[in-house]
Amino acid sequence: MGRVRAQGEPEWTQEDTLLAIEWQRLQDETCRGCGHLLSESLDEANEYEPRKITCFACQAKERAEKAAGEREGADLSGHKMTVVHTGRRPLLGD
Repeated sequence: MGRVRAQGEPEWTQEDTLLAIEWQRLQDETCRGCGHLLSESLDEANEYEPRKITCFACQAKERAEKAAGEREGADLSGHKMTVVHTGRRPLLGD
C-alpha cells in the first residue's frame, strides 16, 4: 500500500490531503462514546435503545488480562494483550 515518491514530489498528494481532511471531519462529527454522528445523537427528537452485545474477542482478552493480573508476583508493566482470530468452532449439527 502506498506509493514510491520520486525526488521532488510532495509527501502527500492532493488526494491524500483531501482524504485526511475528510477523515478528520468524520472524527470530529462522531461521538467518541457511542460512534453515532453528533448531528443525529445530540437531537433530542431521536430515540435510542441500548442493546447488550458480547464481543467474544474482548471477552477472551479481558479474561486473559484478569488471569495474568491475578498470578502471584506478575509484573505486567508495559504488557498489552492482543486478540488473534484462530478460527471458528463448528456449528451444532455440522
